Amino acid sequence: MEESRDELTAEVKRLREEIAQLREMVGALFGVVFEDMGDEEGPEEFPTRDDLSMYN
Repeated sequence: MEESRDELTAEVKRLREEIAQLREMVGALFGVVFEDMGDEEGPEEFPTRDDLSMYN
């Protein structure tokens, strides 16, 4: 049982790190897209990590 808990904890940590990396990539893509739009109207502000969290 303890090994399973340790394995699950490690998997959750790994998944959280992957999610953080994906958020960084999405943020970079937002930047590229709205940079290309030039003077066109973009969003007032970008979503924050808290805005994107399913667990709040």
